Amino acid sequence: MDFLKRSLYRGLAGLAFAIAGASHACDFAEVRFVTDFDTARLDGCEQVAADKYRLHLRPENLPINPSPWYAFRMEAGEGLMADTTIEIVLVSHNGPARYTPKVSLDKKRWAPLPYSTNDNRMRFNVQLQPERAVYVAGQEIIDGTVYADWLASLPATGRVFELGASTEQRALLAYEHRVDQNAPWLVLIGRQHPPEVTGALAMLSFTNTLMFADTPEFVKFRDRFNILVVPNMNPDGVARGNWRHTSNGVDLNRDWRARKEPESKLLHDYLTALEKAGSEVVFALDFHSTHNNIYYTMPPEYEPENGEALQNPMLVRNWLNDLAAAVPWEVREKPGHNPSSGVFKQYVADNFAVHAVTYEVGDTTDRREIVQTADAAALSLVTRLLAL
Repeated sequence: MDFLKRSLYRGLAGLAFAIAGASHACDFAEVRFVTDFDTARLDGCEQVAADKYRLHLRPENLPINPSPWYAFRMEAGEGLMADTTIEIVLVSHNGPARYTPKVSLDKKRWAPLPYSTNDNRMRFNVQLQPERAVYVAGQEIIDGTVYADWLASLPATGRVFELGASTEQRALLAYEHRVDQNAPWLVLIGRQHPPEVTGALAMLSFTNTLMFADTPEFVKFRDRFNILVVPNMNPDGVARGNWRHTSNGVDLNRDWRARKEPESKLLHDYLTALEKAGSEVVFALDFHSTHNNIYYTMPPEYEPENGEALQNPMLVRNWLNDLAAAVPWEVREKPGHNPSSGVFKQYVADNFAVHAVTYEVGDTTDRREIVQTADAAALSLVTRLLAL
C-alpha cells in the first residue's frame, strides 16, 4: 500500500505543481499547508516527490530590503496513513534565505528545526502525524492578539488606547503611563518591519522591566517620567506576513520624513500634540532585528534640522558604555545621520532635538541573551535619564 501510494505521488508531482502554481493552492493528498491565521505567509507550493515539497516565498512588492518571511500550519491530508517525515525546501525569491525554521504545536512554544541552506533555499524536515497539526515559522509568532493581551497586562496605572487605525483599519494600539502633563516622555516603538521578531522580544522584556521592576531606580523613574509604548507600528504588515512593508507597499521606517502612511502620521500627530501642550520628548527607542546585535545612533555632534542643539549629546554614548559594562557580550554602536532617509531616529532628532536609537537584535541571538540585555539596557537607561 505504501509503495503504491508513493509511486502514485511521483506520477502526479508535475500535475500537483501545475495546480499549485496556477492558484497558490497548497493542498495535497498527504499534507495541507494552511495560511488562515495572522502572520501566515506562503506564495506557492509544489510537490516534487513523495513526501517532498517546495514552498515559494515572494515579496509583497519591489524594490524591497529582502527579509523572506514564512509561517504556515501543516495538517495531514486524507492520504497520510501514518507518521511521516515531510521534506520541505523553501525557495526565497528576490532575496537569500534569512529566518531559520521553528516548529510549534500551539503557536506559543517553539523549537528550532535542523536545516541546511544554499543561497536562496532552505531545506528541513517536519514530522507530521495524521491527527496532529504543526506550525512552522521563521521566528516565534507575535501577532496582534499577543500584543493586545500583553498591553492589557501592563499596570493599570496606565491606559491602553488607540492612536488610530491603519490603512486596513486595524487598531494602532498604544500604552501610556502618565504621571504629569509636563513630565518628560520616554517613547518606545517596535515592529515597523513585520518579520523582526527578536526586536519585538527585546521590546517586550525591556518594557516589562521598565513597568514592573520594583527597585528604587525604576520606582523613581515611573514617578518622574511619562512613558509611551507603541509595540506594533505596522499592524497590517504583521497580519499579512509581509517581508518588510505596510499594506501600501511602503517601508514604514523610511516614511518618517514624508509621513504619508497613516501609522507614522498618527504617532507624529500624537507626539506633536504632547509638545504643544507643554510636554517634552526626551528619548526614544525603536526596536528592530538584523543579522547581528547593533545600536544605530545619532552622532553626539549632530545639529538637528529644527535649529536647536541636540540635547544631552553624550547621553547615548554614556548609556551604551554602561550597558557594555553590565553584559558579558559586545555592545556595538554605529553612529550615523541622513536627514533624507526617513528613519525614526533621524525624525526624532530633527523634530524634537533629542536622541533616539535603533535597537537592533540579531535574528539568531539567544533568547536568554535578548532578555538579559533588555533588562540591563532598561536599568542603565533609566539611571542615565534620572541623572539629567
